[in-house]
Amino acid sequence: MNKNTSDYLSDIIELLLDAVCVVDVKGTLLFTNPAFETIFGYAPEEAINRKMLDFVYPEDRAKTINAINQIMTDNLHPRFVNRWVKKDGTVVHVLWSVYWSKEKQVRVAIAHDITEQKKLEQKLIFMAGHDPLTNLPNRSFLITQLEESLSTANTISAIIAVLFIDIDGFKQVNDIHGHSAGDKLLKTIAMRIRHVLVKDDIVGRLGGDEFVIVVKSVKRKADVKKIADKLSREICKPLVFNDDELCYSPSIGAVLFPEHYGDAEFLIQCADKAMYKAKYEGGNRLVFYNEGIKLSGTKNIK
Repeated sequence: MNKNTSDYLSDIIELLLDAVCVVDVKGTLLFTNPAFETIFGYAPEEAINRKMLDFVYPEDRAKTINAINQIMTDNLHPRFVNRWVKKDGTVVHVLWSVYWSKEKQVRVAIAHDITEQKKLEQKLIFMAGHDPLTNLPNRSFLITQLEESLSTANTISAIIAVLFIDIDGFKQVNDIHGHSAGDKLLKTIAMRIRHVLVKDDIVGRLGGDEFVIVVKSVKRKADVKKIADKLSREICKPLVFNDDELCYSPSIGAVLFPEHYGDAEFLIQCADKAMYKAKYEGGNRLVFYNEGIKLSGTKNIK
């Protein structure tokens, strides 16, 4: 490579929007271009002669070392993703393309900032598993979480309660005050439910005014009743919309696992039947599922 070509390439590296760095065999930074400072916040004098791993997010250091070892051992030019900690303390997601020069004993690495792409991916993943109105898990994600909880409960012989909540008076709120009032009520109830539950418990929205709760910290039905009472009191707190106080209350059906053994869908169906029994009995109450549940004017539900 002649001097003119070398100068030309040097100018290109200076203009690149992606960060370029050169690292020696010991992992010490030897060179950084202007984009390195733009992306990571470190000027050349702050980065050069420091260990590259110093900048890597701690949880990603092991996989970064593995990727580097593979590059240097197999003489491959792979791409890999890791996270770096910027000078201001924020975390950036980086896609690396790396070339290892065995002759010169240096690695030349190009870093492309994919933080916004990662944020979009995470947002899409969240949207796929959550209800857009309340930000609670949707039916699909809730069932996945419940199945995982049941598997764990089987392993450690734990008891799980599944509660199905339907809001008495919700249709009237929509009919009288409009869908904006109904949406406000649903969002408020979602927040109130989360306020009652502990960190490991799960709440999801199936749709409409139906919520399902998975409680893992129970030993007996009395524990479930205490939680249901707290939920009822919290849900029934006054809520005003356009100067009018909305009227509503919860009907709650509950089922205990492994007393009633089955998968997530089965347990939700059982809790749903118990909830309908609560509604038939006047609403604003808790009913536990049993195989002999009957609803007035209907056949025996099992």
